[in-house]
Amino acid sequence: MKRKFTTLFFCLALLGALPAVSLAAGASDAAPQGALTAAEIRLEAGCAGSNDAASEFEGLEKGDCANEDGGLAYSELIVDTASFEACELEAEDKVADGFSGEDALPACVNPAPSAVSSLDGTGAVASLSEDDGMPEVPIVVNKSVESFINYFQTRGRKYFERWWDRSEDYMTMLQSILREEGLPEELSYIAFIESGLNPRARSKANAVGMWQFIRGTALRYGLRVDWWIDERMDPEKATYAAAKYFKNLYGQFGSWYLAAAGYNAGEGKVARAVRKHNTEDFWELASHKRPFRRETKEYVPKYLAALLIAKDPVSYGFEPAAYNDAVLYEKVRISQATDLRVIADAAGTTVDEIQRLNPELLRWFTPPNYPDYEIKVPTGTAQTLVENMEKLPPSRRIAFQMHKVRRGETFAKIARKYGTSVGPILYINNMKSAKYLKPGTVIAVPVRSDGVARSKGTKKDVAFVYMHEDFQS
Repeated sequence: MKRKFTTLFFCLALLGALPAVSLAAGASDAAPQGALTAAEIRLEAGCAGSNDAASEFEGLEKGDCANEDGGLAYSELIVDTASFEACELEAEDKVADGFSGEDALPACVNPAPSAVSSLDGTGAVASLSEDDGMPEVPIVVNKSVESFINYFQTRGRKYFERWWDRSEDYMTMLQSILREEGLPEELSYIAFIESGLNPRARSKANAVGMWQFIRGTALRYGLRVDWWIDERMDPEKATYAAAKYFKNLYGQFGSWYLAAAGYNAGEGKVARAVRKHNTEDFWELASHKRPFRRETKEYVPKYLAALLIAKDPVSYGFEPAAYNDAVLYEKVRISQATDLRVIADAAGTTVDEIQRLNPELLRWFTPPNYPDYEIKVPTGTAQTLVENMEKLPPSRRIAFQMHKVRRGETFAKIARKYGTSVGPILYINNMKSAKYLKPGTVIAVPVRSDGVARSKGTKKDVAFVYMHEDFQS
């Protein structure tokens, strides 16, 4: 046990997670040269930037390596627990108990500070309160920026146009949230180059959503990620989380360019670079062979190129965006798991529209144990949904249990065990075929009251869902 703790302590020290290793520390306190950050480890695992610009952006559009880090990993956040697994389990337990937002933050994770601080040239920490606001992103045009402008105008034009068209749906909302949080709206174009504003984007490193959060960072900033829902794919909630993250990054570095580099490569890597080269100038840091990889060196100029084009698209050969076509919706609180078909019928819309407005939903149902969850519905339909949901008969509310598949079990065997049929099981789990069922997989099983009694589960394992009548057992 002692040896295991010593190993963990050493790993935490290498990753810069121990609170004793602060940004204001001297060289003797810095992480050892050559130590990999969590972001670098993920890069070594196969998410390094492509050597070919066209393939890199094509991959990004397909959700490949849009951001190898996207934020802190648990190994960079734990401050008072003995294992990474314990921290993650604590976060999952809090979500399972119905907590959300900041209330879901595990005790083993440093909460996002309400005030941020930055380093001056001497390494001293200067205070920056939320009331002071944040400065705008400075615009620099140099050869690196011009090269990406040229790329977006030529070889990468088809990708940029695709993202530009998507900005009509989301950019108004993103910029409104950033302004609300006291941040410059120009940061919205970080999401532009991270994912092409695709809320369903997923990288090889499992960074997900428009802002490309990894799971640990999502949990840290209050997003729910579980079997039912992945709020990294909720453009609104993910943008609020990204805003908190950017406040912390700017507070740490006092520079939007270094904050952007930290978003891409991890703040630990950027902090070590600042200390090693004794400069807070991103362009000077990027001129060295190390410490940044090519992807991070190109990240800021790529972002600035996108920002310059967005500010004056006509001058760069693009059509102006029609922001009047932004995605509009209303939100209705759904206190218990409900079939999306039931919601669509009650709101007088289609399931496809409900899924388009709520990409975070991973199943055909809203999540259980989430009493504050709000479903997005087309503008003008919220009141209709509320009125029709109140009319739903109790017979439409059925129970379900979570079942871990054992070796040799089939859907038919599981259905018989719980007194249901295969069809509802496939439906509730969003599965199309009953042929493939791997041992260890956890599935939801609709059950009758007698099915609950026959199964080995307890009442604590049971949740309820409003299910469409066509799929009730």
